[in-house]
Amino acid sequence: MESALWNNIMDMTQNDFFQDRRFFFDDAKATAEYALRYSPDECRKIIRTADDTIEQRFIFNLRWDLEQTQVPVVFDDIDWLYQPGDDPEFIYAFNRMRFWICLGQAYAITGDEKYARCFVSQLMHWIRTVPFSPESKAWRTIETGIRMEHWCKAIQYFRGSPCLTDDVIDAFVRSVTEHAEYIMGVWNSYNLLSNWGILANHGLFVASVVLPEDDRTIIWRKTAVERLAAEAEIQIYDDGVHWEQSAMYHNEVLHCMLDVVLLAQRFSIDLPPSFTERIHKAALASALMQKPDGSEPMSGDSDDIDQRDLTEKSAYIFSDPVIRSFGEDHMTFDAVWDAGADAASIYEGMESKPSPMLSAFPDSGHVVYRCGDTYLSFKDGPIGAGHSHADQTHVDLAFGGCDILIDPGRYTYVDKPERYEFKDSSAHNLVTIDGMNSYVKKDSWEYSKMSESYGLKWKEKGGMAFIKGGHLGYIFSSSFVSRKIVAVDPSIIVVIDECYGRGRHTMDGYWHFSEKGDVEILSDQSFSFCQGDCRASFAVLNAESAVSFGSRISRHYNQASENVSVKVSRGYEDFGSLITVISLGSGSISPVKLPVKSNFKGITFSDKEIEAVKIGEYILVVSHYEWGSPTDSFSVDGHTGWGRLVVFGLGDRDIGTVLEA
Repeated sequence: MESALWNNIMDMTQNDFFQDRRFFFDDAKATAEYALRYSPDECRKIIRTADDTIEQRFIFNLRWDLEQTQVPVVFDDIDWLYQPGDDPEFIYAFNRMRFWICLGQAYAITGDEKYARCFVSQLMHWIRTVPFSPESKAWRTIETGIRMEHWCKAIQYFRGSPCLTDDVIDAFVRSVTEHAEYIMGVWNSYNLLSNWGILANHGLFVASVVLPEDDRTIIWRKTAVERLAAEAEIQIYDDGVHWEQSAMYHNEVLHCMLDVVLLAQRFSIDLPPSFTERIHKAALASALMQKPDGSEPMSGDSDDIDQRDLTEKSAYIFSDPVIRSFGEDHMTFDAVWDAGADAASIYEGMESKPSPMLSAFPDSGHVVYRCGDTYLSFKDGPIGAGHSHADQTHVDLAFGGCDILIDPGRYTYVDKPERYEFKDSSAHNLVTIDGMNSYVKKDSWEYSKMSESYGLKWKEKGGMAFIKGGHLGYIFSSSFVSRKIVAVDPSIIVVIDECYGRGRHTMDGYWHFSEKGDVEILSDQSFSFCQGDCRASFAVLNAESAVSFGSRISRHYNQASENVSVKVSRGYEDFGSLITVISLGSGSISPVKLPVKSNFKGITFSDKEIEAVKIGEYILVVSHYEWGSPTDSFSVDGHTGWGRLVVFGLGDRDIGTVLEA
């Protein structure tokens, strides 16, 4: 390999390696003091993880460990390719070495050389015992890329330690060079479209900056930027959402891209403006979808992860006041270590700007509603990749910072019944027809029949919000499913499910709740959820039954808790609807159906044409088919109106608020 860097490794000292350069954090002492001041619990957890690493006791339960484990594995002699059980994800997580960053942070906080000695010992052991092999589970390109990031970040914490001898620097640079050259040789359509490509080439970019510059690292950097720009262009929709339709993998991609933009800013590296703009959009999308407690939605293959470190880094990097409004007052632990205490000071002084009531992402099919204490997210877009679930028209709902309706998560990637327990349509808050999935699975990652989403709409008007979407998941049985959501005000949410088709069918509405509350069935048409002061009442018009059933929720990989869900059912012929009125807070509203009359024809419309519901001081009118020919309007309870979805409030006599014309 022709490289001045490679040829001069044997002469490289610590000073030669680090030079006078800043990468992520700058002053380790100042950053450690900031972390201790504002994140003392996290500091203690990191030190425990570092101590476990010294004892060769490994459990992967850090926030951004992609596939967490629940049972520790203890080694007398480390076997880097050891696999407990039927899931190889342990090997992958083990060979990413996120725990070496914990060693570095513990070293920065305590100054104890035992952490540096452990880092050096395990580094040298891995280099000796895990030689390069593209067939090895330790050398998948995703692990290779993540390792380059973690190694290059970890070694910075030990700057000045006597443990970083010339031999260690030599071995480190040789191995990272081997990693980088491997990634340089891997480029195909799969890497262009998969998050693997971004994670691998992000590692290549980080290595190209952290290793001292020479002719070869310049080529790595140029190649990494070209590949990452192409990957961002194809993988991130124009609305900013990653195409794989998993909040966690969107955030993992965002994490990588934020590293690239941050290092480019600090080293005056030119990035294509379109690339930086696209990452800014991805950062904004992540923030706008963030749940009130700071966590990411558990959509697709995702865990319940507090994502505010990404939000805070994004706000700082892009100087974005809307993103800033979703962060903490002070930078959280991971954010400050990636940006530095000086960056945290700048972040603290930034202005905040509130987000809109409705945030829509039309390419990926997401809409988020925020108003007062209420948060609702709706998904009706393309299925994406293998990390996505059969979840078109799914909703999440939170109130007062408390989860009410939730996506149950993922649990495992192993191709066994538990995979589909969490991935199928019935695991989500949506309607199924005749007990079938809207998608047909082929295996853990692939579907043999997919669906097409249709008709995504959203509108904010008169302080109200309207969202709509449908899909062709049941077109093989001559059925079409549509869902309309109306936020009449922050405490009243109406969900209207419409099923169109030939012949007799059954529609089942599934509602999955947070396991932290209690669910009670009140009647065949009503049920409730309660968690402390967080209360929600559900009344379902047209339902024939409402039953609770045992389910599970998986907030983290390899972890599942018992839960209670509700299934609401009704039979129908040709057309059927379920109208669910959700009352949030201490009050409970009993909706009442009202007759709707034609002003022109003098007839009363059937429920298959138009339905009206009185909800407290409001009347909601929804039409299921076009009915207004030739020049007709409707009347209901003294109100006159026209449109497919109209809401009349207290004092309205005519017209009302037309949310869908």
